[in-house]
Amino acid sequence: MSAADAHLWGDLSEDRASESILEAALAAVDVPGVSYADVRLVEAQELRLYSTAEAGVDERVESNLGIGIRVLFDGSWGFASIPLASSRDIATVADRALSNARSAAAVPNAYRTVLPPMPAASGRHETQVHIDPFDVAAGTRYTLLNDILAAASAPDQVVTAQAGLNAKRQHRHFASTEGSRQHQHFIESGAMAMVNAAGNGTVQRRSFPNSFHGNTAAAGWEYVEGLRMVEEADRIGREAVELLTAPLAPSGYADFIIGPAQMALQIHESTGHALELDRILGDEANYAGTSFIGPDAAGSLRYGSPAVNITADPTVPGTRGSFGFDDEGVPASRQPLIVEGFIQNYLSTRDSAARIGATTTGAGRSDGWGYLPVCFATNVFLEPGTGSTDELLDRLGDGFYIDDNRSWSIDERRLNFQFGTEVAYEVKNGRRGRLLRGFSYGGTTPQFWQSVEAVAGPEEFKAFGMPCGKGEPKQWGFLGHGASPTLVRNVRIGVDR
Repeated sequence: MSAADAHLWGDLSEDRASESILEAALAAVDVPGVSYADVRLVEAQELRLYSTAEAGVDERVESNLGIGIRVLFDGSWGFASIPLASSRDIATVADRALSNARSAAAVPNAYRTVLPPMPAASGRHETQVHIDPFDVAAGTRYTLLNDILAAASAPDQVVTAQAGLNAKRQHRHFASTEGSRQHQHFIESGAMAMVNAAGNGTVQRRSFPNSFHGNTAAAGWEYVEGLRMVEEADRIGREAVELLTAPLAPSGYADFIIGPAQMALQIHESTGHALELDRILGDEANYAGTSFIGPDAAGSLRYGSPAVNITADPTVPGTRGSFGFDDEGVPASRQPLIVEGFIQNYLSTRDSAARIGATTTGAGRSDGWGYLPVCFATNVFLEPGTGSTDELLDRLGDGFYIDDNRSWSIDERRLNFQFGTEVAYEVKNGRRGRLLRGFSYGGTTPQFWQSVEAVAGPEEFKAFGMPCGKGEPKQWGFLGHGASPTLVRNVRIGVDR
């Protein structure tokens, strides 16, 4: 799409530029039989740079502008989307959405959606940014990537190293037949480093600030600067080499503390997905599975120990799960999911919540204009407890401190799991000792969460932005998980050997 096409109606970073498009789209689906409709107009730009010593820098810049229209006709949903190049596209996508809804409504004995009305909610949300990542000079980015690689690759036994930087900008505009008019402007910035060292008959990996994908925050380039990537790259390179000769972690049952990076994945896999109401109702069964939790669990099912308090809160700024409104127009709000170990609520969309007679928790989200909103986690956090990590180590006594995911596996019901971590430290008398390799642990989800004895205080809390794939066709959701170091007792270890 040319720059001229992308701005036929003006600069979509300005809210007023979207108004004529949104109103024209709603007018085009204002026909008998339509009880509800909404429109999402999204312009996105993304920059990704990855660098290795062997291949150099791979730079990708992507941009798109499009519109998606969703209609509820005679109790059946219809959706269509299209890249937006001219005003004629609005009528085209509206006709397709209506046609799809009419076709769905013609299916005999099909489920009929009854969507409870929602009061109009209008407003604006914008990521707070000090340095726009798209204003950073290319030379500055390339220099940083080269410095990260040089630091990470310095030890002789490091055989591969990778560095990455990313930035994303989105202008998301929403309107519904209920009167909602919303404008959201997002900026994301992120970085990563990963190394592999080989020797002594083994290969060991270390990464920062999180395994696999690094970390992306709802912030500007200042977030990348604050990560101190070169200093951390030097550390993970040395640790990967140290792991080559580290003793193998034992197997059996043990007490240990899980660091925030590993806890973020634990929350994502065994809590975030398990509490998605579309999974619980069976909607995701064909693609990504269901959940061991039932639709009647809220208020009665013990999920974890009294130390386990888990909250969905997209109002917390700074992570990928932060927003002002979800993609169904629901205002962001703090929603307790688990309170003192008992399930209280689910992650839900308007449709799924209506099916169990509940109010949505505002988790209807989509990967841009081309996809229907589905139930994705937002910011799902394990609430902090009290005290420092050192106090938690004293409480542990003898055991291990582990962090940074190396491998993971969990079944389709989010019940049985096993995880491996990049690092583990032996703890004796409350003090960290020697580094160990090959640490893994596993069990069942409720058994694990009921083993949680204590969570460190808010000063130790860290949040991580993550991607997640879901739905058919598959789309990516971008969300946040966080925790403070967490003490668990009598958990099975050494499960992946």
